[in-house]
Amino acid sequence: MMNNVYKNYIFDFYGTLVDILTDEKDPELWDKLAQLYQAYGTDYKGEGLRKSYAKRVALARKELIELKGVAYPEVDLTHIFKQLYVDGRPQSSCLLYQLEDWGQLIAIVFRVLSRKHLLVYPHTKEVLTFLKDQGCHLYLLSNAQAAFTNAEIDLMELRSCFDTIYLSSDSGICKPQPEFLKQVLDDYGLNPSETVMVGNDLTTDIAVAKAVGIDGILLNTFPYSRQELETSPIKPDRVITDIEDLKTVFT
Repeated sequence: MMNNVYKNYIFDFYGTLVDILTDEKDPELWDKLAQLYQAYGTDYKGEGLRKSYAKRVALARKELIELKGVAYPEVDLTHIFKQLYVDGRPQSSCLLYQLEDWGQLIAIVFRVLSRKHLLVYPHTKEVLTFLKDQGCHLYLLSNAQAAFTNAEIDLMELRSCFDTIYLSSDSGICKPQPEFLKQVLDDYGLNPSETVMVGNDLTTDIAVAKAVGIDGILLNTFPYSRQELETSPIKPDRVITDIEDLKTVFT
């Protein structure tokens, strides 16, 4: 069901509003992170730190699944980086850095070192401004780490476009977990028939929209092939290739 005009737009961030490329497997990234840890009393080496990180993330995901009873948990990486600091220091030594600050610092360094590029897609700001001028309410719902995504939202100068921003690391769950999107609907009393999810991923953005009973528009930046779209069991209500096409719901 497609309405002529939606009052509420819930946007994904990465791959929908901004284009990003990261490489979190780069050995140089882990070597540099290990050097930071070494400077504060640990004895990590690059590959050892990477493996310890992977184990900690897997354990944290398992714990969240059990605690929240969900299929799609989201780990807060600041906690992972703090725990790695505690794990890696000699047992007899004292902490040389405040843990809360450490987690935030390493998360940001991790992102900066792994990020290859970040830029706003063409027409993004123009269309978001247009929708707001039409009286629409805009929300951001992203599978993302608050520790560095907040900084990237500001870097792209997009924060003022949104009524509210929801990041999965704050909630401990991520798309397509229905409760993540339902939180937005409940917090603002949004009418599902007047609300649409706009994202670039069938298995997260469109799937979560279908799970809570709202329309889903696929902004096909991946892009999915025609065959993939036709054979996918998850069907968007509309497929667009440029965010500017959202203006057409007003014509």
